[in-house]
Amino acid sequence: MKKFTNNALWGVISMVLNLVILCLVVVSAVQLGNYDKKNIYLQDSIMPTYSFWTDSVRYSEEALGKKQNSMEGYTKLFEDTKASVDKVGKLLAADPENDSLKNKYYSDTTHLKDYGENITRLKTEVSLYKDTVGYAKAGLKPWADKYNAAVNEASPTLGGFNIVIIITSILLVIKMICFGYWMMLNTKNLRRVSTWWKKGNDAINIVAWLIPIYNLFKPCALFSNLISETKYALRDKSIITEANDSNHMESISLWWGSMIFAKMVMPLFIGGLTICLNVWLFVLLGVADVDVAANSLGLLGFGTYFGNTGLFFYLRPHVIVMALYLIGWIVYLGYECYMIFSYNKLNKMMCDNEDKFEFVENTDKK
Repeated sequence: MKKFTNNALWGVISMVLNLVILCLVVVSAVQLGNYDKKNIYLQDSIMPTYSFWTDSVRYSEEALGKKQNSMEGYTKLFEDTKASVDKVGKLLAADPENDSLKNKYYSDTTHLKDYGENITRLKTEVSLYKDTVGYAKAGLKPWADKYNAAVNEASPTLGGFNIVIIITSILLVIKMICFGYWMMLNTKNLRRVSTWWKKGNDAINIVAWLIPIYNLFKPCALFSNLISETKYALRDKSIITEANDSNHMESISLWWGSMIFAKMVMPLFIGGLTICLNVWLFVLLGVADVDVAANSLGLLGFGTYFGNTGLFFYLRPHVIVMALYLIGWIVYLGYECYMIFSYNKLNKMMCDNEDKFEFVENTDKK
């Protein structure tokens, strides 16, 4: 009965998922490039004039509203004062020598005249502001049509891009679980013959990928340790004759550095839903109100490609950012596939030469 397990299948599954994810990244890059062209045209050629006329309409309507409110206030005062004049006039007709009524009647008629003059003035001003609002709306209409047409043209491309990014993010989570499970199985293999290796809960190989912040360093350390200990075990039995692991840390550094760059750094430069590639931010958006995430946290409007004030939005050409984005993912996923393939060969050596090893019983229960 075989005591080692050949875990190549889970490594192959991880590599296949990597290739699918890389294809989706390329698709997202193409969609983002198409959207970028449309968005730059929208922001540079339409938005300045559209914003000017939108602001003009808003300011004109606000000014008109203030004048109308003022006119309504004076109209209410005019009506109340007129009612008071009529009432006092009747009382004064019955008592023409009453000085108090005379003063009240004089005060009310004076105010009534002032209110009437203000109403007449405000009616003229309201009429002028209505003309101003009409002029602003007339100026806005062609640009609003252009703006809506540009947005409607860009929206399907952006929608497709967002769908690809969400699918990619979900596949990344699945791939991390598969990769972690593959690491866990290989760790169990190694613990059975590495009596010098400190025992522990092998499920950490999966969990470490999913915990925010912790996943910035722990999976790398676990995989590095797995490779080192496997090679040590194989050298100890003279199955391989490599003197040392002089290039081991360089390989791990390239893999992990490209992962941090592609999956953690570049999404912040690109912006939009690309931040979902940072899996813990994807979870954050899943539990938060999207408007809150966009407006309060500034997540969705952040970056080079989205809005008109994002990080490096005015950096031209954007193709430089996109090239770095693609290079990062190609190096990360490609080199990860190479490392999985290389370790699968070590795993096969262990399986083919298991008769050379002394097994520690029941260690896989720990």
